[in-house]
Amino acid sequence: MPPIITYSLCLDSYDSNFYYRDISRFADTWLAGVLPETGELITGFRENRRGLDQPDRTEGECAFELLAMGVLLCEHGDEAAAFPAAARAVLNGFQQAQARWPRQENLFKTLRGWVGRTARLAQPRRTSGNGLAALIAWLKTNGENSRADRLAQWQAYFITGGENLEQAASECCLNLAADFAETSQFALGKYTENVWQFLVETAPRHRWRYDAEFVSRTRLEYHLGMLGTELLNRAYRRRFLSADKKVVIVPPCMRIQPEEECLALPTPMGAKCQGCTPDCRVNQITQLGEEQGFAVYIIPDQLRVFKPGGESSRIGVVGVSCALTNWSGGWEVDSIGIPAQGVLLDYVGCTYHWDMDGPGIPTDTNLNTLLKVIKGG
Repeated sequence: MPPIITYSLCLDSYDSNFYYRDISRFADTWLAGVLPETGELITGFRENRRGLDQPDRTEGECAFELLAMGVLLCEHGDEAAAFPAAARAVLNGFQQAQARWPRQENLFKTLRGWVGRTARLAQPRRTSGNGLAALIAWLKTNGENSRADRLAQWQAYFITGGENLEQAASECCLNLAADFAETSQFALGKYTENVWQFLVETAPRHRWRYDAEFVSRTRLEYHLGMLGTELLNRAYRRRFLSADKKVVIVPPCMRIQPEEECLALPTPMGAKCQGCTPDCRVNQITQLGEEQGFAVYIIPDQLRVFKPGGESSRIGVVGVSCALTNWSGGWEVDSIGIPAQGVLLDYVGCTYHWDMDGPGIPTDTNLNTLLKVIKGG
């Protein structure tokens, strides 16, 4: 049985050019509609950050953060509120151990899968609320620290205004999410038509795996990721273009050869393609980089090689990854002062999450878009 590809930016075309036109137009329309509604909240948040000598953010960036908060509360708030505290502590411990002993990564991922599934089975069917604090703790438990940190910054601001601000902000975020569910389905739904089939037929097989939550994301979160990449690219654009050095990181699923046959050599920045297969997309992007002056590295767990300050402070990073992860990767590198741009995979197909019983499907991305992002235009 062939794997179910959750989303595709190409539809019936050979490339994703129409998608990039659609997402740009949708982002323009969405911003025009929500900025008047969220202006007062965003202004207060930005003023609070300036008062704390924290870096400012654009209106669009702030509006997206409020939308992300609303979507995550809608999609995961009840589960987060009901997730057992003891299981959360155990899972946090496994994540710390996995970071400390990376050679035992598979063992800790297996343990995380079993504990997570057991905890979900033990959750009550009804919860007392879907608060932001519970969501932040749940995100950290699932290893989504960049998302948790962003929401925690808003939570800290809400506290300064008391209960009235918290309630007004919560209503605003949930309303944004409800409106976005409708408008994004109309504008972007054609790119995510297979998500529901995957959730019904394939995702249940992951229920004891560490990635069970990740592969169970709904179409709404795919659409959130698509908009997020577009808006964060705009927010970080000027800083990225001014960086001295450009680096493109691609996922292993873009290789045409199986991992054991790929000749890429490990480096401190990630694996470096050696050009063993002419029609391998990683090889083609690497050659493009040699012509256009940017470096290309293969990184499985993206971004952990970049550190704040030093050499990294002069780097602009382009991350190529799927719609579910790309936008929060932008948050992650921004948190350490590195400007990023995102380019989506045209579809998913890796053996880690989407084709775990097969050889995997070599993924692809839009080279024209990638070059425009790096060079400007």
